[in-house]
Amino acid sequence: MANFKLYLNSKGMREMLKSQGIEDELVKRMSRVQAALPGSELEASLTRTRVRVKVARGSDFDEANTGALSRALDLAGGLRGTFTKNQLAAKRAKLRAKGKFS
Repeated sequence: MANFKLYLNSKGMREMLKSQGIEDELVKRMSRVQAALPGSELEASLTRTRVRVKVARGSDFDEANTGALSRALDLAGGLRGTFTKNQLAAKRAKLRAKGKFS
């Protein structure tokens, strides 16, 4: 197996983020989220710098009362945060004290 090195400048990164392969991968992942959310819509768009794919559904109020989006992300293999803001702040403070976080 050959080893390849790939160097991308900012223009190369923009082109990669707008590529059809990236869009296909994002649509595939978000379609799993959409499948777990009845009444949702999958939207894909191309911006100046990247492909954007999102699942549009109801309001934040609905999510707060049902938790359906969080469950859908878990089912789709997504990773949602498991730490509270205070836990994250404490973790950052420890890293800053050790000089590993700026």
